[in-house]
Amino acid sequence: MKKILYGTAFMLALLATGCGDANQKPSALPQIDVRTNYPEKEICLQDVAEVSYIALDSQDGILFRGNVNDFSDKGIVIMDSQNNRLIFFDKQGKFQHVIQRQGQGPEEYSMMLDALVDWDKEDVFVFDSGSRIVVYSLDGTFKRKLPLNANLVQHDAYIWSDSQLVACRYGNWDKDEKLVPYQPIVLLSKEDGKMDSLSYRKEHSFPTYIGAKEMNIRIHWPSLDKLNGDVYVNDLSADTIYRWDARTQALQPVMTRTPSVTLDDLDGYFMDLKGVSSLYYFLHFLARQASMDSHFVMVDEKSRNAVYDRKEGKVYHPKFINKDYPSMEKIHLNFCEEENACAIVQLEAFKLIEALEAGELGGELKTIAESLKEEDNPVLMVVKFKE
Repeated sequence: MKKILYGTAFMLALLATGCGDANQKPSALPQIDVRTNYPEKEICLQDVAEVSYIALDSQDGILFRGNVNDFSDKGIVIMDSQNNRLIFFDKQGKFQHVIQRQGQGPEEYSMMLDALVDWDKEDVFVFDSGSRIVVYSLDGTFKRKLPLNANLVQHDAYIWSDSQLVACRYGNWDKDEKLVPYQPIVLLSKEDGKMDSLSYRKEHSFPTYIGAKEMNIRIHWPSLDKLNGDVYVNDLSADTIYRWDARTQALQPVMTRTPSVTLDDLDGYFMDLKGVSSLYYFLHFLARQASMDSHFVMVDEKSRNAVYDRKEGKVYHPKFINKDYPSMEKIHLNFCEEENACAIVQLEAFKLIEALEAGELGGELKTIAESLKEEDNPVLMVVKFKE
């Protein structure tokens, strides 16, 4: 899945969203102008995708506050950040087991920052706050530790091959607060943690400003995404988004942004690729400057979502509609890593009950909601885009 960020700075970053383009001609390499206000387009999800729902078991002891960490034909994994654990369900939402090994022992992790599941190898890689990765079997049995000799970016690692993970590492800044150019992307051995840097070079990193231009909160935005089994270099400080070909280890450009990212363009946008289907590229245009309210919550009224229609060569601001829940607002699609053109939306139980009582639900979702309790785990809305 597209990774969910935690921590104060990361939570601030998440509250930004993105924008779209209208009369662009189809081309081999789309160029997206992030300054333009694009027309709104209503997209009924059932017209372009198969929409289904999974009610997750809500037994005592497995209620969670967290997000989908992994979704595949092999199962569903929830990262319950509040309790530092992973909860495993089967594809139908039936509870399987929990990995909860937080502690100070030699086979435990002190803080679960991220987790990767290798279903084929039956390995679970838990990124620990102590600059190491602790590896468990699917049932939580300890296997080994991988020491790290680099500071890796949280939520910016994925399964790359049978023997390696792909991840990003933080850079260094000189005395003038300029980024020292480096190669951020590394391949990490699953057996001993040894790293090899890939050739992509990061020359600069541009910050997001919160509150005022003088207030600089440096946010380490993830630079990698895994979508439909492919790894994308999605560096917000660069003008081009690339797909990394695992066979040739070559960067293949996917799209570019205009105008170029510059240090002085504080009123501009970053462009972030969120998902890929045969019909659309799903984008966020992220405002580079926002304010903060009295509760220290980021206030951002500029950022918006966007879709690039790959057949029409046009960009729109999408208004997604779920015909089973027409009053549902702000549908944020969280795309899967391996499932082809598949995205997940978590629907909170109490909100579904409110919508049911208001007569706003239909179809399978209505049937599921009729058996829910307010404290139950979320229902997963599964959106599989058509080819």
